[in-house]
Amino acid sequence: MTKIRNKLLFAFILISLIPLIIVGGYALTNISSSLKSIHSGKLNDKVTIISSQIENFLKNVSNDLFYLRDSAALRTMIGDSANPNINNTSFARKKLEEDFLAFSRNKKIYHQVRFLDVDGMEIVRVDRNHDESAIVARDRLQNKKKRYYFADTAELTNGQLMISPLDLNRERGKVEQPLRPVIRYGTPIYDRNNQFRGIVLFNVIADKFLELVRKNNIGHEQLSFIDNTGFYYSHPNAKKEWGKESDLNTKVNFETENPEAAKQIIGSNQLNTLVLDNNIIAASPVYLDREKNVILGNIVDIVPTKDVFSAVTMFRNIFLAISAVVFALTLILAITLAKSITDPIIYLTRTTEAMSKGSLSSSITVATKDETKLLAEAIERLRKSMLILLKRK
Repeated sequence: MTKIRNKLLFAFILISLIPLIIVGGYALTNISSSLKSIHSGKLNDKVTIISSQIENFLKNVSNDLFYLRDSAALRTMIGDSANPNINNTSFARKKLEEDFLAFSRNKKIYHQVRFLDVDGMEIVRVDRNHDESAIVARDRLQNKKKRYYFADTAELTNGQLMISPLDLNRERGKVEQPLRPVIRYGTPIYDRNNQFRGIVLFNVIADKFLELVRKNNIGHEQLSFIDNTGFYYSHPNAKKEWGKESDLNTKVNFETENPEAAKQIIGSNQLNTLVLDNNIIAASPVYLDREKNVILGNIVDIVPTKDVFSAVTMFRNIFLAISAVVFALTLILAITLAKSITDPIIYLTRTTEAMSKGSLSSSITVATKDETKLLAEAIERLRKSMLILLKRK
């Protein structure tokens, strides 16, 4: 009888376990895959949104630059005015200073607004510090002929745009303290005779958009902004920023810390999602121009997979716990059912054996209402028949 009970138990468990494994495994695989896709999508959305915010911040800079290049005050300054009465250098410079000052106060995103002559000398310059714009005194103006951004801009033809790398501002050859990251936009100025007369130059305050990266770094994430060679513009650990030789020369960069990911991310012009060394990495390029030809760098978000897929792990654990409970309940039910079937059979077997040895005194009854009861009633009739036969003798 024990063997019948074991077979019944095995059958009950098998019947319940196979659907549980098939349906549960399918659900676990698909839901886990969906959750992973959702979380990966969220990371991609995050780096893409931050990239777009930076691009939106910079999208009007070129328009502002060309606006000043073509302004009446600047045209007067270079002697391009049709009215000879106003082509007075002192008057023109004062008017240009006033225009640059009003422009700086209105825009609020430019650290410096400058006009430099053909020799690289600053003629008019307005600085913005601590949310205040001010005209720089003429005795404090500097010659920038040896700086790369002047040479790069002076070589351009009319209507072209120079956009510098994002780097730390320098004053009189030294990195300004406190650090001031800037991007320079420049365009050459040509007069009506197509003669080169200087350049208009903006220093965009980069802290205003680097703060977008810093404030979105939450939890266990490592959200950073790297340049096209892998050096950090922004990093949760500020000591790792500005590592290139022309800035602070710390030599710390994304490539040394993440060599495998660096191969696919540095300088990439597309959205990337990687899973490497127990981390998931999402990266999105940031463009400097509307045509998306010039890449400023890449927003990179590194998150431990255990954090990204915590919902997957939680779902798996809940599923396994529910499966264990279902299996335990199934086992209890199987044991109960098997016992209800085999106990009457064991009872009838023992009773029949006793009858074969002459024990006919006890009546045979079972509480079930199935075929076992019919068998018990048949054996009871046999017992009674045997008693009648024995009395006749």
